[in-house]
Amino acid sequence: MEKLKKDVVLFDLDGTIIDSMDGIINAVRYCFEKTGRQPVEPDEFLPYIGPPIIGTFQSVYKMTLEEAEKTMEYYHEYYNEKGWKECRLYNGVEELLAVLKAKGKITGLATNKPKYYAERILKDKGIDIYFDYIGGADLKKGITNKALVIEDCLKELKVNNKDKAVLIGDRRFDTEGAAAAGIESIGVTYGYGSRKELEDFGAVVVVDTAYEAGELF
Repeated sequence: MEKLKKDVVLFDLDGTIIDSMDGIINAVRYCFEKTGRQPVEPDEFLPYIGPPIIGTFQSVYKMTLEEAEKTMEYYHEYYNEKGWKECRLYNGVEELLAVLKAKGKITGLATNKPKYYAERILKDKGIDIYFDYIGGADLKKGITNKALVIEDCLKELKVNNKDKAVLIGDRRFDTEGAAAAGIESIGVTYGYGSRKELEDFGAVVVVDTAYEAGELF
């Protein structure tokens, strides 16, 4: 497998580092119940894991902005108490992070999840020590999509040459966000997206396991 000449490796969170399906679905079910909506099934919501959920509520479930904001209040009510814990590390991810650090790579997290959730989850799983910067959505800073999260990471990590940076993610939202921020992306199929989706939307290489991702560097 050809090695990638990258010094900075950014990671998506949901579907790349953690399988967070249970926590997200349980939070969506909770907030839909609180607002009198029909319950949602995992297969129904799976395609929408990745981008900001409030946008999905508006575009897919046809909520007004006011309805979506109220629904998100209930979402966070559940997720802040229980949902953030309802996840697991994917096989080989911690080993991948350890390999990258041993090779002298700079690592960062770039997630659409609120930054405070990301920090809490990584610390709880004992892998925060592998990251030089943890970036996430931050409404106060106007960081509201994947491209802006990536740009914030690159700024905080003082990356001047974007050719030396790459994002690892599992969905088209990751590859598209990386492209918009001016960096390349690696796709992983063990998360929520397919090989075809990742290839069609610009991943420079697609791998099936965290171990294979490590072999790229």
